[in-house]
Amino acid sequence: MNRFNLALAMIITVAHSSQVFAHPGHGTSQPANPHGILHYLTEPVHLVPFAAIALFAAAVVIGKKVVQRSRIQKQKAVRSTDLSK
Repeated sequence: MNRFNLALAMIITVAHSSQVFAHPGHGTSQPANPHGILHYLTEPVHLVPFAAIALFAAAVVIGKKVVQRSRIQKQKAVRSTDLSK
């Protein structure tokens, strides 16, 4: 990532940080969230993005393992054909 893209990402993040306090119960209206972690696990507004990130991370991990296994199998096939010659 070049410096321009990094600076642009930082500016966008800072400019839109007020949207973090999207609905009541976050930060400014109440000093402490009375629901705690339960709020984040039961509200669809929080649960859907969390689930999407978790699914994406799982897909990346599983994809890497599948690619690694296929490479190992290809290497074994190449070695076995080399040994048979």
